[in-house]
Amino acid sequence: MKGYQQVKDRWSTRAGEWISFALAWCFVRATGPVPIWTLAGILAPIGSFLAVVIPGARTRVMENLDYVWPDLTAGEKRRILKATGAEFIRLVIEYVRFSIPKENVEVRVTGIEHLEAARDAGMGAVLVTAHLGNWEAIRLAAQRAGCESGIIYRAFNNRYVDRYARNLIAGLGEPVLHKGRRGMRRLVAHVAHGGTMLIVVDQRTTGAPMLPFLGKPAETVTAAAALAARTGAALIPAVARRNVDERCFEVIFEPPVTGPNPEQMMSTVNDRISCWIEETPEQWFWFHHRWKTTAPNTPEAE
Repeated sequence: MKGYQQVKDRWSTRAGEWISFALAWCFVRATGPVPIWTLAGILAPIGSFLAVVIPGARTRVMENLDYVWPDLTAGEKRRILKATGAEFIRLVIEYVRFSIPKENVEVRVTGIEHLEAARDAGMGAVLVTAHLGNWEAIRLAAQRAGCESGIIYRAFNNRYVDRYARNLIAGLGEPVLHKGRRGMRRLVAHVAHGGTMLIVVDQRTTGAPMLPFLGKPAETVTAAAALAARTGAALIPAVARRNVDERCFEVIFEPPVTGPNPEQMMSTVNDRISCWIEETPEQWFWFHHRWKTTAPNTPEAE
């Protein structure tokens, strides 16, 4: 950790981060007048191309598809690969622009009564979702319903990008927290006092319980369910799919998950996420090491 911090503090590292951020900022300013759906549509083919030509990305997606859906044809897998790349580019564009023209973003919502019921009862709510579609649309839907939701996320490696992103994200609800001990303490306090937080729960963490995910055992963190059980908050799965044809987001708040223990609750959450992915596989982030396991006594590879 000390060595990593030393590298981060080097002037060359800071300069590189600033240049990268400056280029991204110039792109945002230059494309500002272009409607978000139009811009995403223009750039989406670039994502498809990059997903195919970048070896690491292509290999990761294909390995995941081979593992969970071995019966898919080569053509079907290639279609999902290209579509995943296109959807990723759309997500990047939306993430940069989402909080600026948010009043012009159409969101069609189903099941908001589950979140409203928790709010009206004075309970906190833990919204659990996946890297599918655009999860920020969930917070936008909650905000419009008067149920503002905070979020906890892993900080971007580029400090300038992270600072810019944090300000954007805050426009859809507070608090915006970084993952880590301090962030978790604030998250717990916020939910315990009746607040709502969104947690993306589909990434693996070494040492977490092995629970089914798309029919295969995967390390699954149970902290979100444990938080709900501890505070009496509602554990509500929520998903925001992108409808390109109609230029809107379709947000679904599902009935709260209950169970005898956090592992059983997260197993149910995994089942619901798996259903979302099966319905729209191209909108899930297949680039993750979701099912990767580490042999005993070997260092984590990620």
